[in-house]
Amino acid sequence: MKNFLISIGGTGAKCLEGILHSCIAGLGPEHLWVGMVDQDQANGNVSKSKILLNKYIDLRERLRTTGKDDVSIESDIFKTQITVNKNDALWLPLKDADPKLSEVINYALLKPELKGLVDCLYDTQEREQNLSEGFRARPNIGAAAMLASVNEQDESFWQNIYSALEKARGGEEVRIFLISSIFGGTGASGFPNIARKIKNIQNDMNVTGNVHIGGALLLPYFNYKVPDDFNEIHASPDEFLDQTRGALEYYSKLFQHQKIFDQVYVVGWEPLMKLDNFKIGGNLQNNPPLIPELYGALGALRFFDEENKMLGNQQILHIGKSEDNEFRWSDLPNISSKIDAKEKIVQLFKFAYSYHWLFAPSLTKRNWKKFTNENWFKRHLNRSDVNLGTEEKQALLSDLKELSIDVIKWLSDLNLSSERGSGQKFNLTDARSIVNYDPKQFSDRIKLSENLTNEQKKQFTDLFYDSYNSSLRDVMANLSYLKKVKEQSGLGSFVDTLFRSCI
Repeated sequence: MKNFLISIGGTGAKCLEGILHSCIAGLGPEHLWVGMVDQDQANGNVSKSKILLNKYIDLRERLRTTGKDDVSIESDIFKTQITVNKNDALWLPLKDADPKLSEVINYALLKPELKGLVDCLYDTQEREQNLSEGFRARPNIGAAAMLASVNEQDESFWQNIYSALEKARGGEEVRIFLISSIFGGTGASGFPNIARKIKNIQNDMNVTGNVHIGGALLLPYFNYKVPDDFNEIHASPDEFLDQTRGALEYYSKLFQHQKIFDQVYVVGWEPLMKLDNFKIGGNLQNNPPLIPELYGALGALRFFDEENKMLGNQQILHIGKSEDNEFRWSDLPNISSKIDAKEKIVQLFKFAYSYHWLFAPSLTKRNWKKFTNENWFKRHLNRSDVNLGTEEKQALLSDLKELSIDVIKWLSDLNLSSERGSGQKFNLTDARSIVNYDPKQFSDRIKLSENLTNEQKKQFTDLFYDSYNSSLRDVMANLSYLKKVKEQSGLGSFVDTLFRSCI
């Protein structure tokens, strides 16, 4: 089975962040191709997800190299093999440095009657707006720009879709999932138009079966305050609900007249979560992760799961939570009957915590020789294919520490920013004992404690609500006595066993 994920716009990129963390934890499919779509390539959330995507691909390759540092095929950590376009995971619909809609549609060359039509649809500011930072919650601009610029013959992004459909013609099952908001510019315009384009390509290739298209649409779930004196075209939260109402009416008619999607997951939040950061685009648009995006991420992974066989008919799925003012792990949906999303996410966080504060400092080039007599070291690192004095091994350990920091920040930020934004109680993780949270620091809201005191380490058992909370002593005991996997090599035994120890 071939799985294709297309994240569209800033919200799609934030959902992709949740998908990548879930795949580190072993919640993803065996194979996944990832493509991103956004006109604002400098967008802070897009850049953040691209960096995490590249880290994932690089670390997975290094931790699953037979004969070097192999965690083995049986391991859940980094289970999903993710591939992207050869040149870049991100597709920019408009390639020019400072694109404008008037240039994309050759407005100056249009016949008078066509100019009149365009003038009715777009005012002068919309036609001449620089689109290098996205479509500013104007799906009418995004749709026109995106459709006018699609040339699938020249794009590796579209060539991957062609290749997938060719495989479907040969009998292989292909699942394609799109994820975006319904109230923005890039997402609202890209979600239906990219899906329809894929469907048209499928019809042109006469591929009648084995192709399933799904999607996650995020209804308004946050808002923010726009300064009164701000006059540029921008996404206005006051218009989100009206835009959503119009979009839903469009989708209702689309679903009635044309079968495109097998399954659509619809996610929203009430009351809307409040964000502190208003930026129209660029690298300063760095919004925190919020729980509705994790819902969208888990919807994508559920769509890809082999247990999901309900793909013959059009389905619209929505998710609910308990009506009280708290959010618990039990409100988080599972991917399948065999996979508990909560357990794997908790396990990943415990792994990241244990590695970052306990083991990474012990395995530096300066310190590792002090621990050679420890039982955990003898079992996993005292072997001929592990020499912690080499630059190669130290680089891998350092990159794994960097990823652990990403994991700790992501889940801590997810809980704290969702709670702050909604005014509701979020009972996922109580990370305040190990991180400092400052929501006004847009680019670095979460700062980790440099070193942990003994009192902080004792609080490891209280990190998670509604969960079996093992102690650090339990983790150490598991690392020392859990059964090893024979096929592992290099640092693979240590990494995999530590991950399995964090149950």
